[in-house]
Amino acid sequence: MTELRFQPVVSLPLVLVIAAVLIALLWVRPRHVQLGIGKWAVLIGLRLLVVLLALFAMLRPTFVYTKVEPVKASLVLLMDGSRSMQVADSLGDKPRWDAMRMLLDAAAGDLAKLGARWDVSAYAFDTDARKLEVRDGKVTLPAAAEGEQSALGAAMADTLDRESGGRVLGVLLLSDGAQRAVAPHDLPPQLAVRRLAAENIPLYTFTFGKSGGSERADLAIDDLVTNETVFAETPVEVRGRLSAEGYANQRVKVQLLWETADGSHSATRRGEMKVVDATQVDTGVEGGSVPVALHHTPTSAGEYKVTLRVEPHEGELVTTNNEVSTFVTVRAGGINVLYLVGTKRVGGGPGQEQRFVRAALAQSPDIVVERRLINYEPPEADLVDAIRDAKPDVIILDDVDARGLNAASWKAMAERVRAGAGLMMLGGYHSFGPGGHRETPLTDVLPVNLGPAQRQGFGEPLREDVHLPGPVRMRPAAPLGTRHPVMRVDVAAGGPPADSPTGRPPVATDAIWEQLPALDGANRIGRSELKPNAQVLAEADDAARHPLLVAGQSGDGRVLAFAGDSTWRWPMGGFGEAHRRFWRQAVLWLAKKDEQTEGRVWIRLAGRRVMRGTRVDFGMGAEDAQGAPIETAQFEVKVTTPDGADEVVRPTRGAVSPRLPTESRRDSATWAATFRETAKPGDYRITVTAKDGANVLGTAEARFLVPDQDLELDRPAAEPSLMAQLAEMTKSAGGAALAPEELPDLLKRLADKPPELKEEVVAKITYWDTWPFFLTLVGLLGVEWFLRKQWGLV
Repeated sequence: MTELRFQPVVSLPLVLVIAAVLIALLWVRPRHVQLGIGKWAVLIGLRLLVVLLALFAMLRPTFVYTKVEPVKASLVLLMDGSRSMQVADSLGDKPRWDAMRMLLDAAAGDLAKLGARWDVSAYAFDTDARKLEVRDGKVTLPAAAEGEQSALGAAMADTLDRESGGRVLGVLLLSDGAQRAVAPHDLPPQLAVRRLAAENIPLYTFTFGKSGGSERADLAIDDLVTNETVFAETPVEVRGRLSAEGYANQRVKVQLLWETADGSHSATRRGEMKVVDATQVDTGVEGGSVPVALHHTPTSAGEYKVTLRVEPHEGELVTTNNEVSTFVTVRAGGINVLYLVGTKRVGGGPGQEQRFVRAALAQSPDIVVERRLINYEPPEADLVDAIRDAKPDVIILDDVDARGLNAASWKAMAERVRAGAGLMMLGGYHSFGPGGHRETPLTDVLPVNLGPAQRQGFGEPLREDVHLPGPVRMRPAAPLGTRHPVMRVDVAAGGPPADSPTGRPPVATDAIWEQLPALDGANRIGRSELKPNAQVLAEADDAARHPLLVAGQSGDGRVLAFAGDSTWRWPMGGFGEAHRRFWRQAVLWLAKKDEQTEGRVWIRLAGRRVMRGTRVDFGMGAEDAQGAPIETAQFEVKVTTPDGADEVVRPTRGAVSPRLPTESRRDSATWAATFRETAKPGDYRITVTAKDGANVLGTAEARFLVPDQDLELDRPAAEPSLMAQLAEMTKSAGGAALAPEELPDLLKRLADKPPELKEEVVAKITYWDTWPFFLTLVGLLGVEWFLRKQWGLV
C-alpha cells in the first residue's frame, strides 16, 4: 500500500495564495537596467524553480507505504543465583548450582548453534537480575551462588524490561522454584508470567532440587508465641510449631531455653541459655507440622531471652531453622484480677461494660485480667480452685447472680477477701440484693446491707424500688470524694488530654465529674443501708443523693460497692483517659498499690524479632505513680548493636508509627524513634533515659533480635509445583515444565527449527527535509544572485 499525504505548514488556501503572490512578483522588472529577453527568461526560470521548491516544502508531501522486514528473535536464560542453590540435593546429589552449571556446559554446542540465528541473553538473579556473558555457547556463571534472596517475580519483570527492544521468543527459567524475597523485591512471579502470556512468550521451567516432604529431611521451629510481658512467680507458656519434613513416625526432642539473670544487665555480658523444660514430640504419620507448648515459671524480674529449639537429627541439610528466639519482660508485683461477668438471662451473652473495662485495664501492663463468663448453663459453677489456688489479688463481680457459683465458691471468695484480696461488685439486674447475695457469704463482706425483699428473678421486669432509672450522673461525695485516689480521674489537673477527640481543655477534678456522661442507671442503695465502716465516695445527682460508690474493709481486704454498670459511656463520650484512670486506680486501691510513689519509664517495640536489614519502630514515655504521662519529660536514646557499638537515636515527640501497639500511641506525651541499622544478626539493646530538666526520671531497656537465620536456607526445599504453575500459564504459547535433563533436548529442538519472524512496518519517505533538497534550494538562490550581480542588477 502506497499513499501520498500532504501536511502543509499552514492551511492549504493560504499556501496557494502565498505561491500565487510569489509567482506574480516574478514578472516585475527593474526600470533602471535593460536586459535581453534571454537573460530575463533565465532569471525568471531560476526564481520560478525556487518558488516551486518553497511551495513543495510548505506542502510537506510524504509518501507512506508498508513493508515486511525480518526480525531477529532472542532467547532469554534466567538462572537462580541465590544461596538455596548451594543445597546438595540435585542430580547425583550434587549442589543445585553445580548441576545447573554441568547441564549448561553440556549444552554449550546447542547454545552456540542457537546464537547464529538467535540473540541468546543470559541473566543470573537473586535480589536483582545481572546480565551474564555468553561466548561460543558458554555462559560465564559466577563461581558460587551467594545471593541472599530469590526474587523470581522481580527478576523476570526486570529481564523483560531490558529485553523490550527486541522480540523475545522464549524464556528458560532454571531455579529451585521457591520465591524467598522481602519488599521491595517480592513481586509475585505470577504477575510477571502474566506479562509473558499476554505477549505470547513461552516459559520453560527447569526445577533443581527436591521438594519438601518425604523427599528431603528438615526439622524446623515456626511461629514462636508467648506473652511479651509476664510476672514473676507466674507460669509462662511458650508455644510454637514443629515442622518435621522427612521425619515421619519419629520422636524428636524440643527444648525451652531461658536466659539466666546475667543477660538482663549488660549488652556485652549476655547470660547463659539454660534448658528449663523439654518434651519428646511424636512427628506423626505424615511428618508434618505439630504444635508444641512448653512452660517455665520465672522467679525474678528482668528481661530474658527465650529460645524454643529442636535438636538436630542425622540427615538434616540445614540446621539454622532449628531454633527461634524472642524476649520476655518479667515484672515484679503484678496485679492479677479475676473478672467474673454475668448475663441478664440464662444462656445469654455479656454486656458492653465488661469489654470497655477490660480494654481500659489492658493498657496497664502491671494488671493482668482473667475474664470468666457466668451464663448459668449450668448453674452453680465451681471456682474454688480459681480462687484459692490462683489467689487473685482483685476480684470483680459484674452482674453475677448468686446462682452463678456454688456455695463453696462464694465461701472461698469471702475468705480470700478477708485474707487480703480486693473485691468490687458492680451494679446490674443480678447484683447486690436483686442478685440474691443476701444469701451468700458476701453479705458480710460488702460495705452495704442487703434487704430481705430485694430479690429479682431472671426474666422479670426491672424493679424500680431496687434500681435507679437513668440517666444518673455520678458526683464525688463530701468529704472524701475528691480526695480519695479512686476518684482522682483528672489528667494534668484533671479532664481529658489536650489532644483528645473532644478537644476540651484540662479541668479540675470536681469539674470533670460534671462533664462525664451520665450512667444509664444504677442499683438503689439507701443511706440507711450503709454499714458503719462504709465510706461514700460517689453519689447520684438526684434529690436523695443515693450512694453510687461505697468503700469498705473486710478483714485484711478492701471492698468497693459500685452501683453503676455503664461507665462505657465515658470513653464513648470522649473521656477515655478518665475512664482508664478510674478503673486502674480502683484496681490499684483494691490491691493496696495506691501508696506506690515511684513512676516508671517505658519502651514498647512493634516487634521483638525483625528481619535483617528492616527498620525497628519503638515508642517511649514516662509516667508518674498514678500512670499519668509526664508531659515535660525529655528522652535520650541509644541502641547497642551485637558488636557492642552504641548508636545514638533521636526520638520525635508524638509522631508514633501506626505499627506500634495502641497503648504506645495514647497521647502527646508519647515519643517515638526508628532504628534502621539492623544488618548484623544478634541481640540489640535499646536504652532510654528520661529526664525532666536536670532531674533523671529513670531508665528503661528493651532488646530485640535479628535472627542469624538465612532467608534462603531456612526453608531450602524446591517448589516444582510453583514452576509447573508458571509454565502452565504460558501453555498456549508453547510453555512447559521440564526436567533439568531435558534442557539439551529443548535447545536442540529450538536450534533445528529456528522461527522465521517477519514484521510489517510502516515506512515514510519525505524529500522536503533532506539535505539534497536544501542544497538544491540554496544552489538556485546562489546562481540567481550571481547572475543578477554579473548583469548589474545588484
